[in-house]
Amino acid sequence: MPRTREYLLIEPIAKTFYPPLGLLKISSMLKDRHKGCNVYHCAGIEVPQGVVYPDKIFITSLFSWDHKYLLKCIDFYSKLYPQSKIIVGGIGATLVDNKKLPSNIKIIKGLYMDAEFYPPDYSLNFGRKINTSITFTSRGCRRHCNFCNVNTLEPDFFIKEGWEQDINYDYKYVTLWDNNFLQSPNFDKDCEKLIKFNKIVDFNQGIDARLYDEYKAELLSKIRIQPIRFAFDDIGYEKALLKAISIAKKKTDTEIRVYVLFNYNDTPEELYYRINLLNKEGVLSFPMRYRDSIEKNIMIPGKHWNNYLLRAFNLTLLFYYKKGLIKKDRKAFLNIYGNNEKDFIDRLYKIYDYDKTIKKTKRGF
Repeated sequence: MPRTREYLLIEPIAKTFYPPLGLLKISSMLKDRHKGCNVYHCAGIEVPQGVVYPDKIFITSLFSWDHKYLLKCIDFYSKLYPQSKIIVGGIGATLVDNKKLPSNIKIIKGLYMDAEFYPPDYSLNFGRKINTSITFTSRGCRRHCNFCNVNTLEPDFFIKEGWEQDINYDYKYVTLWDNNFLQSPNFDKDCEKLIKFNKIVDFNQGIDARLYDEYKAELLSKIRIQPIRFAFDDIGYEKALLKAISIAKKKTDTEIRVYVLFNYNDTPEELYYRINLLNKEGVLSFPMRYRDSIEKNIMIPGKHWNNYLLRAFNLTLLFYYKKGLIKKDRKAFLNIYGNNEKDFIDRLYKIYDYDKTIKKTKRGF
């Protein structure tokens, strides 16, 4: 009797609510190509029960600053199973310099097209309780924002026909990871599919406010979207964003959240202007600090920022607001961030000084 093939799928560190989609697709691919094979999975360096000797080991990566965990996993599994072929992929492995990786490691840059069109194998949870289907109706993005890595990860924009195979009908939610859902020529058709599913849908990467108009808003309002997500990456998008918020408020009562990029080319004053504007509009802000694709988890200030301001602003999100969301309460916002840009910066420096004093007190000097 021939030996049963074994495959081991590894997530170096489980940091997000969502399972590693790429590995879920690879599992489906392996089970389709090698009938009766055994596919094992785990997060970190815990060897799953039942593994004898895997033919191949697939290791994913997410954040570039978690590169050390990827290296740790490669070192551990290559020593434990020296005859196994190790394949590494994912966002982190695509974005960082991989000269540090052993030469016998195969690296997949960007999408792993062999597995891309397979549905996720939701029987693999990597220690999570999964309640949402995850899918893309399109890959890539026709916009080329300088701060964004999509064009490195997914350089070609293409439509994914048949994405509905990714939907698990037992799950209450559907999460779409499209980089720009509104760019798709299949927009109308895909909306109709989502309406028929009658699931709660999260366009997790946001909806492009510049493309959001009355027609698209009307069609999207028939989907059980929760929440509506826009982005305010640059102060130059103010007019388009305010128009999108106004249309969304007319079409639906769904909560509106806005991603706010900062620490890129913006100034602290511009950040205050944007979050203050959104607060006055009665929508939630979700500030997102720009980070270079480097291997270390360190705070690097943009050209108009410094470590003191970044640290203080991060503290406000940690202690005053749940999950980093700046809530609608106007009085609370003004109490924390002040009435104008100067007041905002002064308060951040005071927060930083106070935090520094507390740290010294705890150290006993």
